[in-house]
Amino acid sequence: MSTGQCLSSEQAHALFDILTSHVNLSEIEGLKDSKKIATFGPPLQPSSFDEKSSPLLRVLLESFILDLPGLRNVTPHFWTSSIRQLATALDDSNLSESYDKGSVGIRRTLSTAIASIVESVARGRLGGYPRRSTKDDAEYHTDNPDDIIRAWDDFLQRIIYGDLLDKMFVKAAETDKLPDHESVVQAAHQYAIIMLASLMHHNLIVSPRGQSMLSLLNRVHRLMPYFLVKQTLKVGNAASMLNGMVQLLLAKMNLSTLTSWFGAQPSDSGMNLLQQIISQVLSADTTELRKRAKAIEQSGNSPNKSQMDQFRKYASASAQEQDAIRKRSRTELISIVMAILAQGNASQSLTESSHKLALEYVSLQLAIRDREKLVEVLCHHQPDLLTTSIRELVKVYDPIIRALHNAVDLASGVSDAQAFLDDMISLSLIDNSKKGNVATVQDFVHLLQKHASSSHVFIHQALKNGKELSQWYHEYARHAVEQYKQETHVELSAPHAAAAGDLTGFFNDLVSKRSEAEQRLIIEELDRYADFLESLSTQSRARMQNIVHASLSSSNDNNSQVDGNPGLFLYKWQCFIDGTAITPGPEGGAPRTGDSESVKEATAVDVDGSKPAATLAYAKAEGKGKVKPPDFTNVLRLLEPGFEAELRRLVDVKKGPAVF
Repeated sequence: MSTGQCLSSEQAHALFDILTSHVNLSEIEGLKDSKKIATFGPPLQPSSFDEKSSPLLRVLLESFILDLPGLRNVTPHFWTSSIRQLATALDDSNLSESYDKGSVGIRRTLSTAIASIVESVARGRLGGYPRRSTKDDAEYHTDNPDDIIRAWDDFLQRIIYGDLLDKMFVKAAETDKLPDHESVVQAAHQYAIIMLASLMHHNLIVSPRGQSMLSLLNRVHRLMPYFLVKQTLKVGNAASMLNGMVQLLLAKMNLSTLTSWFGAQPSDSGMNLLQQIISQVLSADTTELRKRAKAIEQSGNSPNKSQMDQFRKYASASAQEQDAIRKRSRTELISIVMAILAQGNASQSLTESSHKLALEYVSLQLAIRDREKLVEVLCHHQPDLLTTSIRELVKVYDPIIRALHNAVDLASGVSDAQAFLDDMISLSLIDNSKKGNVATVQDFVHLLQKHASSSHVFIHQALKNGKELSQWYHEYARHAVEQYKQETHVELSAPHAAAAGDLTGFFNDLVSKRSEAEQRLIIEELDRYADFLESLSTQSRARMQNIVHASLSSSNDNNSQVDGNPGLFLYKWQCFIDGTAITPGPEGGAPRTGDSESVKEATAVDVDGSKPAATLAYAKAEGKGKVKPPDFTNVLRLLEPGFEAELRRLVDVKKGPAVF
C-alpha cells in the first residue's frame, strides 16, 4: 500500500478502538505503582514530569476535571500534597493482586469498570463526534426502541453542534416536568435510563463480585447518620449549616480535641465520623474473614503449620518479594501456593483438597491485610490525608454549597437519595432461599424511572433559584461539549460507521509507513475486529429493543428476563475481567483467566463464605455463547508506540465525546 488513504472507515474505527482500549487500561492499571504517581506530571507533580507517563489520562484530566466548577479553584498544594500523598500512600500499601487470590477482586472489578467507560470518553475527546445533519422538529416515541437509539445520536448532535444545551438549561429552569422538554430530550432520557439500569444490573447482579460490593454499600448506608445530616441541612444560615456539616462528619472527638479548648495544639489523632464508618465497615469484613481463616486452620485437611506460616508471611511481604514469587509461578507453570512454599523452602506436599484450602487461606490473608491497610491509610495515617483533602475541597466549594443551600431544599434531596438507596439495595439483594427472586434489568429501569422525578426537581430548583450556580455549570457544560467537536469532516462508508474522526488521517499515515507485509497483517486483524464490533453493535441494539418491550410489559415476573444487557462498554468491561490473569490451579500449567469456571466460582464467594447461587448462575451464563474478541497482537506491536507518541503530542489539544 502507498501512503494516503489506506484504511476504510470501519478499519480506522477498529484501529481506534483497539489502541484507545489497550492504552487506557494500561494507564489505569499503572496508577497502582507509586513511581507512576511520582512522575505523572501536572497537577500532581509539576516539578517531576515524565512525558511518557499516562498521556491519555492527562489529556482527559486537563480537558474535563481541572475545569470543574469549584475544583478549578483549588490551590496547587491540594494536588501536589494532599491528593498525591494519599495516592502514594495507597500505592505503597501494596494491596493484593487478583492473580494471588485465585479470584477477580473488587479492586480489579471497579478499575476495569472505570476503564470501560473512560475509554469511550477518550475516543470522543481524541477523535470528535461524527457530525451529520438532524431535524430539530423530529418526533421520537419512548416506546419505540429504534426511536430511542436514533434519538440518542440526534441528542448528541444537537448538544455538540447545535443549541440544544442552551435550550435545556432554559427549560429546566422553567419546569421540573420531563414531558415539557423536546421529544428528543425525552427519548434520550429513556436511553440514558436503560444504559444506567444495564450498568447497575451488570455490576450488582451479573458480576460475581456484585453481592460483595452491595454488602459494603449496605453497611455504609445503614451507618450513615441521615437524620442528623438532614437536621443540619435545615439550618437557615448557610455558614452555620456548612460549619455544622463539617463538625458532624469531620470533627474528631479525642483527648486532643478537649485539650485544644484550653489552648493546646490539636493533633490528627483519633477518627472522625466519616472515618468511623469506613473503619467499622472494613473491620466487619475482617472479622468474617478471620473466622473463615480460623476454620481452615482447624480443618483436618488443612496444610500443616509451617505451610500456614509461609502463607501468612507472603501476605505481609513487600511488593518486590511478592513479584518475585508471582514471576516464579508464571515461569515454572505452578500455582502461587506452590511458588510460595518453594520460595520458603517449606514442604510442597499437598493433596488437591489441601491445595484448594491453601489457596483460599492465602486469599483470606491477603483480603484481611488489604482491609487493615485501607483503614490504616484512610483512618489512622499521620498526617490525616483524607480529612485534610476533604476540608480543602469544602473550602473551595464553599460558594457552590452556599448557592445550593439557598436554591434547593437539601434536606429533601438527602431524603430522596436515602429512599433511592433503600429501594436499590432491597431490589439488588439476592435471597438464596427464594427461587426466582432475582432482579432483572427491567426492574432497574423501573427503579430509575420511579426516582427520576426527584433529580428533575433538584435540577429545576438549582437552576431556577441559583442564577449564579446555573451560570457556573452552564459555562462548564459548554466547555465540556467543545471538547467533543470534530475539527475535520470524515465521509463515512456506512451511516453507523464511526471511523476515527480527527485521528483518521493520522492512522492512515501510521499504517502506510509500515512495510507491505506488515500492512497486510494489520489489515487482516482490523477487518476481523471490525466485523467483531459490528456483531456487538447489532447484539446491543437487539438487547435494547428487548428491554424496551419488556419494560413496557405489565408482567412483573421474571419470565420476561432479557438475555444480556445493551452497551458496548459493558462487553468491554466483561472482556477486561475475563482477561484477568489468575494463578494456575493445583494441576499447574498456564495461568487461568477470569472467565475460567473455577475462577468464577471463587469470585462469587462472599466475605462470609456464602455463595449466592443466582450470582454464580449469571456468571456462568455470561460466558456461554459469547463471542471472544479476535487477536490483534500485530496491531499493538506495530502501531501502539506511534499512537502513544501522538498522545503525548496531543496533551494540550482539544478534540471530541463519549461514544458508547
